[in-house]
Amino acid sequence: MLISSHPCVKTIKLYIRGQFEDMRSWKSLAIAAILPIQVFAQQAEELKEVIVSDNRIQVPLSESSRNIVVISQKEIENLPVQNINELIQTVAGIDVRQRGAWGMQGDVSTRGGTFEQTLILLNGIKMNDPQTGHHNLNLGVDLENIERIEIIKGPAASRYGLNSFSGVINIVTKKATKNDASIGLAAMQSAGNNPLHETNAGYTAKSTVNFVVNKWINTAQVNRTQSTGYRANTDFIRHQLMYQTQLETKAGEFKAMASYLDNAFGASGFYAYPIDSTSTEIVRTGLIALMHSKNFGRFSWNTKAYWRNNFDEYTLFKERPSAYQNKHTTNVFGAETHGTYAYKFGKVGLGLEARDERILSTNLGNHERLNLGLFAENRSWFLKEKLNVGVGFYLNQSNVFGTQFLPSLDASYKVTNTLSGFANYGTSFRVPSFTDLYYVGPTNIGNADLKPEEAVNYELGAKWFSKMHELQASVFLQESNNLIDWVRNSTDDPWQPKNYESASTQGLDLNYKWLNLREKKSKINLNTFSVGYTYLNIGLNSGSEVISRYALTHLSHQLSTRFSVAFYDRLMVNITARYFDRISYKSYWLIDSRVMLKGKSVDVFADCTNMLNSNYIEAAQALMPGRWLRLGANIRL
Repeated sequence: MLISSHPCVKTIKLYIRGQFEDMRSWKSLAIAAILPIQVFAQQAEELKEVIVSDNRIQVPLSESSRNIVVISQKEIENLPVQNINELIQTVAGIDVRQRGAWGMQGDVSTRGGTFEQTLILLNGIKMNDPQTGHHNLNLGVDLENIERIEIIKGPAASRYGLNSFSGVINIVTKKATKNDASIGLAAMQSAGNNPLHETNAGYTAKSTVNFVVNKWINTAQVNRTQSTGYRANTDFIRHQLMYQTQLETKAGEFKAMASYLDNAFGASGFYAYPIDSTSTEIVRTGLIALMHSKNFGRFSWNTKAYWRNNFDEYTLFKERPSAYQNKHTTNVFGAETHGTYAYKFGKVGLGLEARDERILSTNLGNHERLNLGLFAENRSWFLKEKLNVGVGFYLNQSNVFGTQFLPSLDASYKVTNTLSGFANYGTSFRVPSFTDLYYVGPTNIGNADLKPEEAVNYELGAKWFSKMHELQASVFLQESNNLIDWVRNSTDDPWQPKNYESASTQGLDLNYKWLNLREKKSKINLNTFSVGYTYLNIGLNSGSEVISRYALTHLSHQLSTRFSVAFYDRLMVNITARYFDRISYKSYWLIDSRVMLKGKSVDVFADCTNMLNSNYIEAAQALMPGRWLRLGANIRL
C-alpha cells in the first residue's frame, strides 16, 4: 500500500486544508505567526551573546552594523530539513533556486542577486567555483556536522574580496568534545496527488565518528543519498565524505580539513529545455584546507591555504553522449594571512590574499587568472562604548580585469542596553565566470567582452535584543553597474550574457527570533519561534532584450516562519511555513513539518515536506516535487 493512501496521511491532508485554506490573506498569516507566542511565551533566561566568526574582526551579533542571521545547532536539529540547501532556504532574504529534490542541485542568491553573487564559505574557506555559480553549493559536509551557519546580507567585499557581491554564507563545522559515533538512516516516498508527480522513493544513510585524544580532535563523516526521483530523469546518487582534525599546541592551533562530493543526477529541464529531457550530469568536488591561528595577547594571527578541485561532466543526450558532451575541470589554489591588534579604543586588522583560478574544458578551453588582495579594517568604540564605527577596504589586483578599490563604512549606536541602530555603506565587485565568458552550446553562448559587475550599497536599520528576543529590521538600496544576466530577444534565440548599463534594488528586511533557554521545563514548551520577511523591487536598464534568465526572476515578497514545540521535553513538533512571490512565476506556499521523538541514544523523526502539495518552479523549467514523506532515525553509539 502506498504511503499516500494511508489513513493517517488522509487525516493530515484534511487537517492542513482546514487550517490553511484561508492563509492566502495576510491577516490570517499574522494571526498564525503571533499565536504561538501568545500561547507559549514564558519567562526565559537571557540569550547568550553570539560572536560572528566571519574571518576578520569579530564583534557580538547585537553590536554588528549589518543584518546577520545565525542558524544555531539546536535549530538545525529541529527543522524538517535534510541538507544545507533546504536549511538556508528557511531564511527570508535567501533564495535557493533548486532544480531537484534533496539538495541535488541548487543556486543560492541573497537579496535578489544572481546565483553568482553570493560568497559561500566553509570554515572561512571560499567555495565559489570560477566555472559557474551552479557549483557553489557542492559541499561534502552533512548537516549532522554543522555547528552553525552565519548569513551576512548585503555586499561584504571590503572583508572578503571578490564575489561577495550581495551576501556571504559562512558554514561552521562542529568541534568534537569526546569519543563517540552516530548513524543516521532515512527513507522517503512521494505522496503527492498531482498526476504530474510520479510516486517515487529514496533513502539516505550516514555516519559520523569523533575521536579525541587530549588536545587532538578528529571527525570523520560519510553520507550516501539515492533517489529514483520525482519525475522523469531526476534520479540521483550522491556521496559526501569529510574529515577534519585540529591540534592545540604552544605554537598555536593547527587545523586541517578535507571533503569530497560525488553527485550524479538526471538533469531534465535544468539548462537546455526543451531538448534536454534525457540530459545527465556528474559532479565531483574535492577540498583540502590547512589553517593555523595563534594569539599573542592583544595580537592574533590567522593563516589558511586551500585547494579546491571540481569536475563537471554534462551530457545532453544520455543515449548519444557523442552528440554533445562537456567536461570541465577547475582548480582553485588560495592562501590568506591576516592579523588583528586590540588597542585601547578598538581593533585594527590587516591581511593579504592570493587566489589562482584555472579551468581545463572541452567547451570553454583552457584559462587561468590570478587575483591578489590586500585588506585592512579598523573598528573603534566611542561614547562609553555605545558607538562603534568600522572602516575598511579591499584592494584587488587581477591579471585580467586590472585593479579594484572597494571601501566600506559602518556604524552602530546603542540607544539602550537592548536597542541599537546601525547603518552601513559598502561597495562590491564580481568578475564574470568562465561560463559567462567562453561557453558555446546549442542554447547558450558566452560573451568574451563582458565587464565585471560593480555595485554600491546603503543600509539603515535597528536591532532589539532582550531576554528572549532578537529583532532586526533594515531598509537597503543597491545601485549596480554592468550587471551580468543571460538574455535573449525571443524564445527562438540562444541565451547570451550581457552587461546591463545599470540596475537599482530597493528592499526591506525583517527578522525576529524567540529562543527558549530555560533550564526548568514544563510539560509543553515553545522551544523556538522565528519569522522573517523580505521585500524587493529591482529596476533594470535592459536595452532591447525582453527575456531575462536570472536577473528578473527574483522574489518580490518572501515570508518565512518556523516554530518548534516540545511535549514533555521528548516529543518535538516542528513546522516551517514559507510564502514566495516570484516576479516570473506564480506565488505559492510551502509548508513542511517534522515530528521527532527523542530518546537516550535514538531519535526517531517523520518529515512531511510540501504538505500543501504546491505546484511550483524555482529555476529553469524544472518542476519541483509535490508532497514527500520521510521517516528516519539518528542513533548515537
